[in-house]
Amino acid sequence: MIEDSKSTALSSTFWSRLTTSPFSSPTLFLLILVCELGTLLLRASRRRFWFDELFTFHVSGLHPFSSLMQALKVGVDGMPPAYYAMVELARLIPVDPHTALRLPSICGYMLTLLGVYWFAEKSLPVLAGPTAVLLVSLSPFRDYALEARSYSLLVGFLAIAAVCWQRVDSKRFMALMLAVSLGLAVSCHHLAVVTISVFGVAELSWTAVNRRFRWKVWIACITASLPFFLDLPILLNFRKTFGKNFWAKPSLSSVVHSYSFYLGLDLKVTVVFILFFAILFAMLLLQIPGGPKRPRSDAAWSLPESVLVGGFLFYPALLIMLTMLAHSGYTARYGWPAIIGATLAALYFLRPARPLSSYLVVALLVAFVIQLGGDFATLPRRDSIIVDERWAHLASVTTAEPQLPIVIASGITFLEADKYSPPELHDRLVELVDEQTAIRMVGTDSIDKGNLQLASYVPLRIENRAQFEAAHPKFYVYSGGNRDWLTHYLLENKYNLKLISDVGSSIYLVER
Repeated sequence: MIEDSKSTALSSTFWSRLTTSPFSSPTLFLLILVCELGTLLLRASRRRFWFDELFTFHVSGLHPFSSLMQALKVGVDGMPPAYYAMVELARLIPVDPHTALRLPSICGYMLTLLGVYWFAEKSLPVLAGPTAVLLVSLSPFRDYALEARSYSLLVGFLAIAAVCWQRVDSKRFMALMLAVSLGLAVSCHHLAVVTISVFGVAELSWTAVNRRFRWKVWIACITASLPFFLDLPILLNFRKTFGKNFWAKPSLSSVVHSYSFYLGLDLKVTVVFILFFAILFAMLLLQIPGGPKRPRSDAAWSLPESVLVGGFLFYPALLIMLTMLAHSGYTARYGWPAIIGATLAALYFLRPARPLSSYLVVALLVAFVIQLGGDFATLPRRDSIIVDERWAHLASVTTAEPQLPIVIASGITFLEADKYSPPELHDRLVELVDEQTAIRMVGTDSIDKGNLQLASYVPLRIENRAQFEAAHPKFYVYSGGNRDWLTHYLLENKYNLKLISDVGSSIYLVER
């Protein structure tokens, strides 16, 4: 009995120190940060680029920068010039391009972890910061730290902007940092200008509570919107080129699909989560009887902070409504700032269970370690990034008639094949474009049109479908993949398709 009492006392002392020590939170945070940075850098060097990243790869390789700007002006890519300037700087670092192009995204992810940590630790209990960091690191957002696009940077800058807004009265330079971080977020993605409204609503609630107008915050928000207006001609031209038949159109169902994507949950479960957070936030903000109460002795966010968190949480729904009204394009990736709101909202509603907070951190740490173990267990060999089995197989099964061109039916797959195919195969690869047929078959010509635009700046073999058919009565087709309209067209027009391989994807010898 005495030994049990001692064990219980030691355990109680350990948990007490863990939850109250001023060193436990920053120590855990730094440990997680170092582990994540090392793991992500290693994974980045051993992961091939996919379609969107290949646009970043090709466009960022255009020199001088005026050529890159010209490519963006004609609609080669929808990423803003400021993002490409950051990628250009990263490419100056003498490392493998697969790592270099992803460095800005990895930095954005680190900024996200830093932002949610700082925001949580200002008002919530000691372990709230590490808990927020672990929640983000265990979410699907982590994969975007390894994507050479601007989404991770967008979220990272917004997370830092939230911290600056939260502390804008504590130090003079915070207003300037708010303008810079929010402006950088808008510079990374055109639709990020909508997040300024989230800060605007939060600031209005601060004004209502404190009965004071903070001009420095409003000046920061107005200044942060300038990159959007500077890039507006590029954005309008991109919309003119791709808007009518853009591959991703918003709808009301996009709301549920987006949150399902962010949370990694089934659609039905996601609906329950959306309703749960909507009701709780309404009760909090309106102070409905029965809503969450904040005892004076209990650490909690202010009403304006809660409004900001709620704004991030429901940002995708706002974005979907706006893009529907503007008849613009939308995909779930555009709404990733919601991960800030989802993480901090989860923290707030876990806050009453403080006796369990240390056990929650331990459980999350165990899941984090398991995740790291999975990363290393599935880490491919370094040489596997160079040799892609798909294209090695395609080269081997088409050696019977090496003079025949090989048509890659999917424009997405074509860019990947162009980058990673062996030399003996590369010059035979071709993509066919036919705007009207693509729209009729798959509802969009965005992929083919984007590749065709890129071919004006990068040596890609892209040919008109009708002209190619007239010149080549016989050719190979690598069938399947996203937005493959060509296979449907060939079948519809009674071409003779002889299957020569169905390993991984179907490969046909096609004759009229």
